[in-house]
Amino acid sequence: MTETTIRRDLSELEERGLLMRVHGGAKKKKTVSTYTELTNSQKQTINVEKKKEIAKKCASLIKDNDIIFISSGTTNDFIFEYVNANHVNVITNSIHVFNRIKDRSNFDVVLSGGRYRQRTGTFVGYFANQLLNEIKVTKAFVGTNGISDLNMTTANEEEGNGLRVILDHAHERYVLANSTKFNVQAFFSFYNVKNITGIITDSEINYDVEDYYKRFTRIIK
Repeated sequence: MTETTIRRDLSELEERGLLMRVHGGAKKKKTVSTYTELTNSQKQTINVEKKKEIAKKCASLIKDNDIIFISSGTTNDFIFEYVNANHVNVITNSIHVFNRIKDRSNFDVVLSGGRYRQRTGTFVGYFANQLLNEIKVTKAFVGTNGISDLNMTTANEEEGNGLRVILDHAHERYVLANSTKFNVQAFFSFYNVKNITGIITDSEINYDVEDYYKRFTRIIK
């Protein structure tokens, strides 16, 4: 068997999600966990330090006069504690993000509207997507319930459709995922890792996982 054949076979197995190529060879991928959706309030006390670490990194990417989209998510809720920009235009589909910044003078905020999904505090559906289809943003920061192979996933297809729309209308596309969200599969796949600017994660990400994903996108930790 030639070296070329071995590389081709490894690439095929990797594309099928059966192994992870690492320095010096390959190894079998970890078992993918399934995701059970929690409410926003249930998630607020989970992995708080990881979320704050990620939020600080997001805030450092936000500059004066940026037009940004921030999705729902308890990590995203922390971002505005660390933003230093003097003026930022914010579009969001999250009632929690909106309530956090609506009275702060350095943010001009637009709430998407649409059908309200109480479980996550997110506006979804036709009317929300109509707005998202009509705008362009400098940077989009979106959460995910899990990353499985090259798939960004979420527990609800309507939320996923909205995220797909805004990512397609963003110049820079960032997905927020703490280190516990890798090898986790939620119900609906909304975007491919290869098509995003970067995954923003925490410093506890597994070395092999980081090594795998940085072949497809930027890892910010």
